[in-house]
Amino acid sequence: MSQNNSLQLELEKESAIHKDIVQENFIDSYFNLTYKAVMAMKWVSTYCNEAQYMMKTDDDMYVNTDSLKIALDQYEDLLYESIGGYCWTRATPLRQRSSKWYASYRMYPQKIYPGFCSGTGYVTSVHMARKLFEISPHVPFFHLEDVYMGLCVYALGLTVTSIKGFNLDRVPLGCDYKSKAVITSHQLEPDLLISIWHLNC
Repeated sequence: MSQNNSLQLELEKESAIHKDIVQENFIDSYFNLTYKAVMAMKWVSTYCNEAQYMMKTDDDMYVNTDSLKIALDQYEDLLYESIGGYCWTRATPLRQRSSKWYASYRMYPQKIYPGFCSGTGYVTSVHMARKLFEISPHVPFFHLEDVYMGLCVYALGLTVTSIKGFNLDRVPLGCDYKSKAVITSHQLEPDLLISIWHLNC
């Protein structure tokens, strides 16, 4: 049995127990994150009509749900037709082959990316998720998932929304994690995430 088949069997066993896995038919790799993001928009559009918002985040992220709820209330009108998080209004593609975020001129011939939010964590409305999924077949595939979502936003004639409290890097450990100032923090191992959740501030 191949390693992929063995892993698939283990996933199916876990899914049978916890019923919390959603899977599509593609290899789960860094260069396929765009497929995973579109899959999330598809899932939300299909099964989450009663929800108001969705959030995409990495597994090494801390999310302060209390401060997130405050931000969602504050940015409700904007997020109805936008993606919010740690965002850039425009950015230059990295052309160095050694970069994790390398994009050749063939992959992306334009000089500038339109606005996009860091894939480490972003939020949007379910209404917007549906629009992103519907436009995605008309936006050429691009391997950088967060940039691709920005391209979809741009194709819709809309913009992204920067929300204070979304962090690209790790916030120094401490009671800021329990304050309104921090919504997300990046690059946290599981043991650190557990200790942050148990901080007594």
